[in-house]
Amino acid sequence: MSGLSWMYGTDLPLLSVTFARDLTARGLLERMGADPDTLAERTQEEFRDEFDDLLYEDDAYVVTAGRYGAWAWVWEHGSWLCVEDDGLLGELSAGTVALSLHANEKPLVDFRYAEDGQLVTGLHTLLGIEPRHRTGRDPHRFDAELRALGACPDTGETGPLGMRGLFYRLAEGLGAGVDPAGLSGGTVLSAQLRPRPDRVA
Repeated sequence: MSGLSWMYGTDLPLLSVTFARDLTARGLLERMGADPDTLAERTQEEFRDEFDDLLYEDDAYVVTAGRYGAWAWVWEHGSWLCVEDDGLLGELSAGTVALSLHANEKPLVDFRYAEDGQLVTGLHTLLGIEPRHRTGRDPHRFDAELRALGACPDTGETGPLGMRGLFYRLAEGLGAGVDPAGLSGGTVLSAQLRPRPDRVA
């Protein structure tokens, strides 16, 4: 099974997952601000006992983490810190590369890619994938890949894969993935993220 193939066609009303290359899962959690008092390996039963009442609260920041190939991943169960905090992805990419995928029922689908502390490319459905709506210092970084997948970045046409499919394939092309067993099987590395100071009311 390829990195995100299990997600194609899966009903995921909220998706918020962040990846970083050449970091451990614990290292990525620490960069994202995991509360060390909550960071632990848990069985599925322990995870449910600890977090079940908070799992889908957007201000509880409950996360699960794992590793796929060279990439660490962090899955936010009810929050969307990966896109809510504009500077976070750049910070996570210091000395490496990082990317985030976010989707909700608005509908919003968002793909962001950062290298060495800077956002390189940001693509999302609210504005579109055509050039005038890109963000980042190299907004055309993935144009060739988008065209190869049947999209037309010049006009915003997403082609047969749709926006979610396009962004999944971009992430897979970079080597990122999530093993579904890391979310629901055996033990899971999990935690709560701490609110960052600039986001506290």
